[in-house]
Amino acid sequence: MTNIKPNILFIGPTPPPYSGPELSMQQFLESETLNETFNILFLKTNFRNDNTKKGKLDLSMVSNFFIFFSKLLKLLISNKIQCVYYPITPTQIGWIGRDVWTILLSKLFGAKVIIHLRGSHFKLNFNQFNTIVKRLVGFSLKKVDCAIVQAKYLNDQFSPYIDASKVSVLYQAMDVKEYSNTYETEVEKGKILVMGHMTKAKGYTDILKIIPELCQEFPYIKFYFAGNIRKGERGVFYNQYTGEKINYEDPFEAEKEILNSVYKQNYENLGIISGEHKMKHLQSADIFLTASYSEGFSRSLLEAMAIGKPVVFTPVGAHREVFEDGVNGFKFIPGDLEGLKTALKKILEDSNKRFSIGQTNRDNVVSNFSIEKISNDFKSIILSTLAS
Repeated sequence: MTNIKPNILFIGPTPPPYSGPELSMQQFLESETLNETFNILFLKTNFRNDNTKKGKLDLSMVSNFFIFFSKLLKLLISNKIQCVYYPITPTQIGWIGRDVWTILLSKLFGAKVIIHLRGSHFKLNFNQFNTIVKRLVGFSLKKVDCAIVQAKYLNDQFSPYIDASKVSVLYQAMDVKEYSNTYETEVEKGKILVMGHMTKAKGYTDILKIIPELCQEFPYIKFYFAGNIRKGERGVFYNQYTGEKINYEDPFEAEKEILNSVYKQNYENLGIISGEHKMKHLQSADIFLTASYSEGFSRSLLEAMAIGKPVVFTPVGAHREVFEDGVNGFKFIPGDLEGLKTALKKILEDSNKRFSIGQTNRDNVVSNFSIEKISNDFKSIILSTLAS
């Protein structure tokens, strides 16, 4: 007798844009492990292909609110959904605009609800929510059957609304076959690659500040930035490591300053890159750098490590518990410019160290963060939630 697979509704974004949440959702939807065990249905949430417009309240957002919930209602009515998997947002507008109602509507139709925090700054943001919004969000969180976070120390992000026994850790996943350390692209000495939004919260303006001094000592280095510049911050307002509020800096002004200086030859804005173009830049990079003030688990950092790159990173999100300073790269506290310069100098000064760290990083990703391993971990979380 054939066992009937449980109906699991995945709700979330898929590419484009080609950033962490979208790519991770696509990995799960295509996972053989998950599809063999569950009958997966999918409802796409992103209606914009440009990261610069994410979280922007306008007429299109309002119209898509009604479109999204009409589709969700149809899926819940037409299918016996046993479980809903839904990555939440860290912002007040995201919770009021979709998260609260998605959770409550799913529970109304008898589905178990698994939420996923793909970041590390929900609790800090929640403390600044409007009092009425806090109560509404708290009410919906109490209905959740399982909450997934990206690091062990983030287990308290939903306290006191979700009991610790209902919180699970799921690390970032990487396709270790696609992101391989065997390639023919030549590494460019001194190429420092940064991937992600070019904003203060991602450390973009901090990096630009240290370019002049660092290039005086290492004139051959060049910083390549892959991403989009945008004004303001729409989700990250606090230094996740220190808890301090981030002081906003205009990234356009910061870029203008470096382009008008003698160090413009040490800077290149690649814009948004994806596919083969992105892979070539990853492969030719000498060092990968992330200076983010807040992360759950940086996908781009793991991509670079998977293909054998040494890294300089901030100990935010899962980074602080799964990567070791001096072993996987060199760390510095978000916003600490002296620490950033020191970390980069350490890795620039020793080519043998760069190579050995890169080899260690590749082995680490293959052993601990392959899509096969993480999909199996996710499968266990879903089965445990269904059985609860």
